[in-house]
Amino acid sequence: MKKFTIPVGMVIALFLAHPFFFGKEIAATVVPPSSLSQKDLIEVKVSRLIVDPGSMQPVVLIVDQSGERAMPIWIGANEAVAIQMQLEGTKTPRPMTHDLLGRVIQKLNATVRRVLITQEKEGIYYAILVLEKDGTLVEIDARPSDSFAIALKFNVPILIPRSLFQAKAVLLLDQKNVEEAYGLSIQEVTPEIAESFSFKERRGVLIADVAEGSRAEKDGLQRGDILVEIGGEKVEDIPALRSILAKVKSSAKTRIFRKGSFVTLTLNPVD
Repeated sequence: MKKFTIPVGMVIALFLAHPFFFGKEIAATVVPPSSLSQKDLIEVKVSRLIVDPGSMQPVVLIVDQSGERAMPIWIGANEAVAIQMQLEGTKTPRPMTHDLLGRVIQKLNATVRRVLITQEKEGIYYAILVLEKDGTLVEIDARPSDSFAIALKFNVPILIPRSLFQAKAVLLLDQKNVEEAYGLSIQEVTPEIAESFSFKERRGVLIADVAEGSRAEKDGLQRGDILVEIGGEKVEDIPALRSILAKVKSSAKTRIFRKGSFVTLTLNPVD
């Protein structure tokens, strides 16, 4: 079996996130699949496998698009092996359970569309596989661990209710915010801020301050600017901004809202 290691900085986060921390369950919203809409969901991805240092049980970490928050789910050893093999692209001489399920799905002329983590109840997470066959979507009850292996195998999105992820996710303690390295202090655009700036789009990130002599200052950003779009990607909120900045490898055309009108600048987060 693959040996998993736990990075420094995740140990404290794991204990804080464990469902039995302080002897009681951390409550989370139970959401039936039928009530979920697209705006309630966020996309996450399987980041890596680690080991709970207390129980020595495998833990799969799913992260949001910014990569700065992780939600741990304790799983079984066999499921951990399946997920790790998919992460590494390892092939086996004979099909494992998720390989077999994948072949059955293909033989039935169905297509895996997505995986949805629906809820957490009494310390147990629930998920569904969403398949499409003959133009009809079919939902199949499944464990998250099995669903992750299938999602990785077929390269389909993993979705989770925003409220559930926010309740259970922890900050990756050793990650440095990319906007600080660039020279920005930022905050979310609340409805009150949007109204005071006469900003009608309502989605973006406000620059609260720009460090003197920073790369951001040299690129022309100013306090009070609202970042709306970078490199063609919408800046919906702070996690989205951090995710976009982390991906920029050179210059990027940037749309900002400044003093009542939109302005385009070229940012160079990477020297």
